[in-house]
Amino acid sequence: MTNNPLYQQPLRVSRISAEAKDVCVVELTALDNGELAPFTPGAHLELMLGNGLIRHYSLLNDCSERHRYLIAVGLSEDSRGGSRFIHGSLRQNDVINARPPRNNFELDPHAERYCFVAGGIGITPILAMIHWCQRNNRPWRLIYSVRSLQRAAYYEPLSQLDPARVQWHVTDQQGGRHLDARAVIDSLASDEQLYCCGPSPLMSAIRDAGAAVASQLHFEWFAAPAQPEAETLGDGSGAFDLQLLRSGRTLRVEAEQSILEALEASGLEPPFACRAGVCRTCETRVCAGQPDHRDMVLSDEERAAGDCLLICVSRSLSPSLALDL
Repeated sequence: MTNNPLYQQPLRVSRISAEAKDVCVVELTALDNGELAPFTPGAHLELMLGNGLIRHYSLLNDCSERHRYLIAVGLSEDSRGGSRFIHGSLRQNDVINARPPRNNFELDPHAERYCFVAGGIGITPILAMIHWCQRNNRPWRLIYSVRSLQRAAYYEPLSQLDPARVQWHVTDQQGGRHLDARAVIDSLASDEQLYCCGPSPLMSAIRDAGAAVASQLHFEWFAAPAQPEAETLGDGSGAFDLQLLRSGRTLRVEAEQSILEALEASGLEPPFACRAGVCRTCETRVCAGQPDHRDMVLSDEERAAGDCLLICVSRSLSPSLALDL
């Protein structure tokens, strides 16, 4: 098994099934039915879909399983092609390429106890974490927010697992009221780590309500939330120069462009996937200049170091930025 993160392995779609309204589960196995690369709770797969798109999906099964990967895909109302392809075109026995599992949502195995908050299809990485807690006899609880029970993936297994640990918030049974983020944070114990995944409004509400206990909060963003524009140094136009040290070129990144878009416009093809700053596929080394980090995955330590950035969303706070490209 290669350690190259860009390695692509063909996987067979061994099963597709409906789990809830507009949610399908896809089981992927090796072509020879052999062992797959290991993963840890919170990890995701990067899939090369047959329509040319690259998408990331969280692994939901127990990480002790080495014979399969399980993903659940919700049909997005504003799909950019990924969920629509999987729901409408993917079939059993199809072969699809994937890169080895990566984890930007690591579960701390040393935490005293865990509070999981999931919204809709955000239950997928949380399920893998619950499997780990159950197998390791670790205390956990789940707060699961869904629009309706019809759309609640894994409702029956979770309800049967341990009803005392699972709290449901069904919006259409609550008069349309959303989950009370402040109440969630107020219920958090000092030795409890909270892991949250779901729609951006839910996670933003938990993040904002929990500002005072930010060190206890962990998020998996499917899409980056709207952020205020950061201060821009230099000539005030928002544009900056991009020095490509390996190729010896200098490009101008305009205010309305991402670094990735400027590179593509110049004929370069750097690796990327999400274009939203949530996957690290386009992570690039910074050699000089001050990055303006706008991603959702780099740690505070990585941001402070300033020696890497995600070119799909991040920009520059200095008039010039030099990259190892």
